[in-house]
Amino acid sequence: LTTVPTDVLPGFNMVTVDVGEKDYLGIIPVTFQGGSGMNSIKKVDITLTRADGSIQTATVGTNKGDEVELQGTRGSGSDRGQIDRIEVWVLINDGQTYKVADVLREYRSRG
Repeated sequence: LTTVPTDVLPGFNMVTVDVGEKDYLGIIPVTFQGGSGMNSIKKVDITLTRADGSIQTATVGTNKGDEVELQGTRGSGSDRGQIDRIEVWVLINDGQTYKVADVLREYRSRG
């Protein structure tokens, strides 16, 4: 899996969406952090592409602190797991869609 460059939201539509690290259970949190343009955001869509090629989609709310948890690929025991890809798109009120995040997350063991 590889990432591609992301878009830059115009300043008046600027928001932040954080993609957290994958935990030992394979859970990847995605959190809407708000920003100066949060009132112009219609929707935030997330796509998780797992190491095996399976896909999970979700939508996170547009209120500051809204969060979804995606089930990524788990490792086994203390082994490092395979890498998953998370892409985040923001749809603003005028119909434009911007990809604001495209990251890879690797399984982290408890140790």
